[in-house]
Amino acid sequence: MKNAVAKLLCAALWLALACGCAPAAPAEDEGLRLWFLTQGRQLTAALDSCPYEGAATVPAMLDALLAGPPEEETELAAPIPAGTRVLSWSVEQRVAHVELSAAYAGLVGVDLTLADYCITLTLAQLPGVDGVRVTASGAGQSYRERHVLYPGDVLFSGAEETPVEVTAALYFRREGGDSLGFELRVFRLTQDKVPARAVLEALLAGPKEEGLAPLLPAGLSVRSVWVDSGVCCADLSAQLLELPEEERGQAVDAIVATLCSLDTVEQVQLLVEGESPGQFGGRDLSQPVRPSAWAEEN
Repeated sequence: MKNAVAKLLCAALWLALACGCAPAAPAEDEGLRLWFLTQGRQLTAALDSCPYEGAATVPAMLDALLAGPPEEETELAAPIPAGTRVLSWSVEQRVAHVELSAAYAGLVGVDLTLADYCITLTLAQLPGVDGVRVTASGAGQSYRERHVLYPGDVLFSGAEETPVEVTAALYFRREGGDSLGFELRVFRLTQDKVPARAVLEALLAGPKEEGLAPLLPAGLSVRSVWVDSGVCCADLSAQLLELPEEERGQAVDAIVATLCSLDTVEQVQLLVEGESPGQFGGRDLSQPVRPSAWAEEN
């Protein structure tokens, strides 16, 4: 499965680079701000912001971003190519959908990621906007066209300690079907956090992307998680046993495939309240298990 999602994970690594280069968010009482690149894009702070005093609307703030930083902000640089226009915008279910002209489609790699996040950090300050989806005319189909970006993807807790970036594929049920789909997440964690626990807790919290639905039961919690020699031992609460029989196999597949998307995990030992559930969902969980064949092929 790691090899199967390698291309998408490479795309997410650009996201991780942006995470490592973002400064702390300004205090809420500073008012609205516009986010731009820093001149020279130093690794300690690739993005920074300046005050914004215009209308608190999506089109007004987009126009201000496209105009570039004010002349007096000599340390800031425009992330969006000259000639880019806003073709359309809307806000649906607390996500701002922004389509830009073909000039924006010329951005690639980390330049594209940083530009995306300048837009996201700017618009997500508005009431009613939690995330942003950016598309570009003529860009074709790509992960960006289905990926909603959130400020929390850039600014994660633990800025006081040296952070590490972890990319994982989180598996959920596809809406209207019986198959599983995944969304990529980048976690910025301090060194005292266990990546497998952060990833598993995010899986339990549910999907962020449209088209995916929660799979695990409400109230399910992580009792403990540790990784030893490629085996991730995940001890979950008793709510896992409340799943209907027909949903158990898919739940196991989602948990195992998610944890095995981490570079450090090859197998998963599932426990419930410290005990092996034995036969569960058609799989023998008395021993560590690997992702099912479908996960290796996707």
